[in-house]
Amino acid sequence: MTILFPVSLDPSRDDSFGLALDIARSLSAGIRILFVVDRDGIRRVEAGAPPGAIHMAQEAEEEITRRESSAGAELVAGLGKRCTDAGVPFTADIKVGNPGDEIEKEAARCDLLVAGFTSQYDFDRQDTPGKQVITMMKERIIPIVLAASPYRPVQTVVVGCSGAVPAARAVGAMARLGLWKGNCRLILLAVDDSPDEGEARLAEPRQILQDAGYPPWEEKIISGPKARTFQGFCEEVVADTVVLGGWGEHHWNEILGNSITANFLSTQLYHLFLYM
Repeated sequence: MTILFPVSLDPSRDDSFGLALDIARSLSAGIRILFVVDRDGIRRVEAGAPPGAIHMAQEAEEEITRRESSAGAELVAGLGKRCTDAGVPFTADIKVGNPGDEIEKEAARCDLLVAGFTSQYDFDRQDTPGKQVITMMKERIIPIVLAASPYRPVQTVVVGCSGAVPAARAVGAMARLGLWKGNCRLILLAVDDSPDEGEARLAEPRQILQDAGYPPWEEKIISGPKARTFQGFCEEVVADTVVLGGWGEHHWNEILGNSITANFLSTQLYHLFLYM
């Protein structure tokens, strides 16, 4: 199993990499560290230069690329040392191109992607925080863990059981990877005013975990407004990780206010495991 960690330009990468290391150790997995020099972003900056400076800016592209590659190599070396110190096998690469395209190519060859909520990969910070990885989740390229900051280990995981297809897929992806299997408190949660309907929401995730050989877990059905009740429960049990399906939108600024997934993305209080 291989965990993809695209190196972000924002400081939260150190916290999210700590979570990636934890997951790798628990699954005896390797980490693929990828740094992409954003050539398109460098050219966007050049295009904004005054007319008399365009030629100079174009001549500087190669130098900027070298500089960014060197900075990326330094970041990658530091993360590689953390892998070595933790006893986690890793590979690393530095590429030049479009960050979204390069990350997507690597994701197709990996099993899980770990990033931070505020991850940005464009040279000129034109990308919306989290946009690259959330788009991959929406297109079902790879399961994603979004790491909260500051770093904290996974001890209590709440699995959202909505009864919808994306939620079942998310639980299935978690089980297929063996995430949080026996090394933490696992709770299946359904929010529904009807106990019978709540029980129906739990049925498929329960079967998935049983088939995957997960050790005993807890189950809970509670009533109330879904988004507020779900988050209130997570606060009550001191959860640090939430497993959810997606909501079907590309960008964070398009998410629906009444979506449980959107609510958790907005608060950024918990690690999120997401898959469509």
